[in-house]
Amino acid sequence: MSALLMLIRRLAVALLAFTLIPPSLAQVPPAPAPATKPTAAAKKPAGKTATPKPPAAAVDSGPCDTGVIAALGDSFTVQKNGLTRMTNDYAEVPAAWGFDDLVFARVRAVAGDAGVRRLVVPKGTFDTYYQSPPIKAENGTLAPLVRKLAESARCTRYLVVTRRTDSEPSTNDEVTGIGVINRGEGFGRYTHVFVMMDIQLYDGTTFEAREPATSSKSFLSRLTSGVGPPSHAGDVDNANFPAAPPDAATNTVLRDMARSMLKFRLDQRLPAYFGRE
Repeated sequence: MSALLMLIRRLAVALLAFTLIPPSLAQVPPAPAPATKPTAAAKKPAGKTATPKPPAAAVDSGPCDTGVIAALGDSFTVQKNGLTRMTNDYAEVPAAWGFDDLVFARVRAVAGDAGVRRLVVPKGTFDTYYQSPPIKAENGTLAPLVRKLAESARCTRYLVVTRRTDSEPSTNDEVTGIGVINRGEGFGRYTHVFVMMDIQLYDGTTFEAREPATSSKSFLSRLTSGVGPPSHAGDVDNANFPAAPPDAATNTVLRDMARSMLKFRLDQRLPAYFGRE
């Protein structure tokens, strides 16, 4: 009987001890979640992250009032005139001196940026025009070239700057474009740079030639538009005349004089085309 009582007591003690265990210790911990592989979106990209390119800026957008066709080209004339015209030498030398860039810069300086657009002139566009008989006035061959270049521009008008052939006012020598001329012998020998250009204005719809302002100042500037500024400012030392025509392309004295005189002529004549005399 005593043995039975002892067994009952032990069971009671064990039961009492079990009831005193905290609930948190009595719970079975959950099994850990199985490890998952990162998705493709979570993977770190290899290498540097590509930076998106900004959208290209619009070029020559907006309405066009004046389309500029600069067609002087990279050509520099080297001319040697003897005492008689039978000994004249003439050559055109390639010289990338930025004549057309200067034309557009001076147009913008006069007209401002708004409404002025430079048209692209593909290489060779004016070859036939310049190979025709000496260009002394609009001869009907320029307007078709302008019309073709202006097909997609839709400007109100077009300002065209080209080389010209004409008599130099101071000596009556016939010269073409932008270049250097040497004439005479001994003490009578001279060398100077000249700028002979034409500026034409065309209606953007009919492509008929237009005249600039006709004030007395404009008329005077057109009469004196042959070569350099007054007082023979285009004169250079005879030593600067190239021994061979190709040498002109590396002569910085001739380059700087040509650009300076071109700027002078443009600043003299362009205001008349924009009513800013």
